[in-house]
This record gives sequence, structure tokens and C-alpha cells, in this order.
Amino acid sequence: MYKVIKNKGKMVEAYKLGEKNPVVEKLIDENKIVDLKNGKYEIFSQEVLKAESKHGELANAGDYIKIDSSGAPYPNTEKFFNENHKYIEGDTYEQIPKELIAWDACEPVCDEIKFLTDNMGLVIDENNPEKYYTAPLWGTIEVADKKAVIIFYDILYNEDGSVKSAEYNLVERNEFEKTYMRH
Repeated sequence: MYKVIKNKGKMVEAYKLGEKNPVVEKLIDENKIVDLKNGKYEIFSQEVLKAESKHGELANAGDYIKIDSSGAPYPNTEKFFNENHKYIEGDTYEQIPKELIAWDACEPVCDEIKFLTDNMGLVIDENNPEKYYTAPLWGTIEVADKKAVIIFYDILYNEDGSVKSAEYNLVERNEFEKTYMRH
């Protein structure tokens, strides 16, 4: 595992689900976001498309979406977004740099990855580099290739040092390289 930080002072465009916005409406028209009409949305991120899933990542009204460099949307919970972004104007926000933990297939398997495979449904398929990671995330199944990176947003440990819980996501390598730097 290694430490990373989001690019300092990076300006991003983000859109709050449940509020009228032409970008969100266009993504709905393109079936990249599905409005479930009950305050919930399905978001079809790169990782969901790679999984060939029939269901997108679940997000709620009030959560935010950002668009990655491939043009695919991805969700941020309202809480996470508000803790990690500063409003500038319109749909523009500044990302607040925060140190995070990352892991990729070049690293030895650590206790945190073992916890994900033993307790949180992460599957690592050594025989399939195109679908190396499969994980139940955001209410759907996500898939990423062997070059992808696992980003830990939060890890809680028991008193004995064992992993108690973890929040994580899969990030495609190209997106990782554009968004994060080693710290």
C-alpha cells in the first residue's frame, strides 16, 4: 500500500442529483444515469460498463456526480463530496487535497486487501487481466482490469490492529494517473 493525494487545487465540475441541471439531463438521455423516480439513481461508471452490469451504481438525490476523463459519470455521496470539495461558482468546485491509501496489483497482498476479499466480496482473478477485480460497490457489481488501483477512503482498525471495516473503490489506471499523485 502507498499514500496518494488528489491533485492539489484541482477544479472539477460536479452536479447534485435531484436538482435540475442540463448536464445531468443529458446523461439521463444518454442512459449513463437512470432516474429511478424514487429519489434514487443508477450511475453507469466505467467500472459498471466494464462489468456489463444491467444495474448502475446506486446514488441518492443530494449525492453528486462527477465526469471522468472518459466521459463516464461516477457518484460521490453528499457527505464525502461536502467534506472534500469547496464550492467556487456554478458547477465548479475545488477538490480539497486529502491523503488516501492506494493499492495495486504490483504491491504484495496486505491485511487490508485480504479483509476486502474475505469480508467485502472483492474478487481478484489472477487469470483474467481484463477483469482482474470484481467488487460489489454502490449497490452493483464493478469490474476493473489489472492496471486499476484500489483507493481506500476510510479504514477502521480493531484494537488488535486487524481491519474492522473499509470504504474503497476501484479506479481505472488512466483516471488514477490524472487524478492522484503519490505522496
